[in-house]
Amino acid sequence: MLEVELKFQIPASDQEKLYQLFLNKNARLISLYAKYYDTPERHLAEKNISLRQRLEDDHWIQTLKAPSDHSLQRFELETDLGKLENPSLDLEIYQSHAKAKQLLQKALGKQAKNLTVQYETVVQRLVHVIHFNRSKIEVSLDRGEIRHNDQSVSIYEIEFELKQGSIQDLIKFIHPWVQRYHLWLDVRSKAQRGDLLAQDLTIPPAQFASPLKLNQQDSTDHVFKQIINNTLQHLLPNASTIASGQYDSEHVHQTRVAIRRLRSALRVFDDWSDEVNPQWQEQLTSLFRQLGATRDCDALNEGLLPQLQQAGGPYIELPNITKENQIAVDESLRSSDFVELILDLLQFFHRPSKKQKKSGLKKDIAKKLQKLHHQICKDADQFLQMDIPSRHRTRKRVKRLRYCVEFVASLYPNKDVKRYLKDLKPAQESLGQYNDLMVAEVMFQNIVKRKQKAWFAVGWIANEKKYILQQAKQHLDDYSKTDTFW
Repeated sequence: MLEVELKFQIPASDQEKLYQLFLNKNARLISLYAKYYDTPERHLAEKNISLRQRLEDDHWIQTLKAPSDHSLQRFELETDLGKLENPSLDLEIYQSHAKAKQLLQKALGKQAKNLTVQYETVVQRLVHVIHFNRSKIEVSLDRGEIRHNDQSVSIYEIEFELKQGSIQDLIKFIHPWVQRYHLWLDVRSKAQRGDLLAQDLTIPPAQFASPLKLNQQDSTDHVFKQIINNTLQHLLPNASTIASGQYDSEHVHQTRVAIRRLRSALRVFDDWSDEVNPQWQEQLTSLFRQLGATRDCDALNEGLLPQLQQAGGPYIELPNITKENQIAVDESLRSSDFVELILDLLQFFHRPSKKQKKSGLKKDIAKKLQKLHHQICKDADQFLQMDIPSRHRTRKRVKRLRYCVEFVASLYPNKDVKRYLKDLKPAQESLGQYNDLMVAEVMFQNIVKRKQKAWFAVGWIANEKKYILQQAKQHLDDYSKTDTFW
């Protein structure tokens, strides 16, 4: 009922080498033709549900897939329809299955009658089953295409599916493949790619952070792993989109937000587990900086430049992020180092949680939140006297506190959490504006050496910095008076 698999894209330079490996292993060849159903309004796609009929050699298999709470798992219900000529979609088979029936009812309502084929896939699959430790893993090399009308996108990917055994074995088994064939993790399903094609789109919407539901009775170790999983569900869809090479500025922004949330979790809650690798924080910091130049330029183009022109300044084109930098952003999320990091984090999340005393969860949370709250209040008292690195540290503390509050929000009264975050928000926004101005100032001081008209921008930024600095101080003072909810 739960499908456990990881899928990877293969660089063009390694595709033939991997194909030959499967041939040498006498992998079984299966011809797959699939029809994917949805309503014209995309009721299933909106819920990330896929409903397909697939011809596997001479058998039709109808499959319903839906998300689960875990990064590696999806709900899957397969029904063998037999050797039919061209079967019509059969929804009656789900009436006797409570979970499937509920999923379709919630997604479709009365729209089930409008389900039609939206796109198709044609795949030649080479399958090799391997026994590893105590587990059985199916490795599949898929070559083919997704089709919609006269449009198509190619498929050349490898999937590792756990048929029997442990997720720990699955991830251990995958590690050497990543290094040897430079595989990069892709959480986009064929259904998601087909849905984009049917909409005549190449770029999916960015993935935002989703609320996390915690249980007060859980151990701190288990809660920590739930938080890590939540950040990965935010990070991986955006990282996959960037790695594909077709993305926009919001994907970069959300990837950075997800990394910052992950770093915050590792920094604040790391003592809840003795299995945290200190190198994770260093790797995430390095990745965050690699994505920084692209994000800073996007933020200035979308925010500061229009303000400058509105203030009467001349149009100034910012230095373009070079093609090399664009490739670096893509490659950083295709790199073996990044993929290995994600595999390590997935392996950490799927390790069994240790049994601990459960009564101290909220007490420990209160201690951690209070420490951050106190640090920010102390910074507020001396904010104007601080040097630039110290003000930057305050901004990071405010963001870290916000993310940590959001992680544990479900354990507290909603209205109290909302009030607290509302009081924190002005300080976060003004500190963010101040940071953007600092970045812009450095950039325009370099531009002015070549373009004298940039002096207007330098002067405007200097004045704006003074105003925003005072505003940030006031917002921090106001926040310092707010009541905590823990």
